[in-house]
Amino acid sequence: MNQTATVPSSPRYRLNAADGLKILRGAALAAGGAILTYLATEVLPNLETGAALGGALAAAAATALNALRKWLTGPAT
Repeated sequence: MNQTATVPSSPRYRLNAADGLKILRGAALAAGGAILTYLATEVLPNLETGAALGGALAAAAATALNALRKWLTGPAT
């Protein structure tokens, strides 16, 4: 029998540690998306590189952000 521990929900107008962790994870993902957007719109177009290198950098940044998202969200429940 597979028993998983459940975290009780926090009462109204209060946050427990699990809620705080979820908020921090969401903020980290939002910050990662904002940084990736900034890099794609402000930094990459101004680099003196070829289109291939710019595409490779964009792909690497997107892959890193996706890995961060997977690491933060954990297994699907």
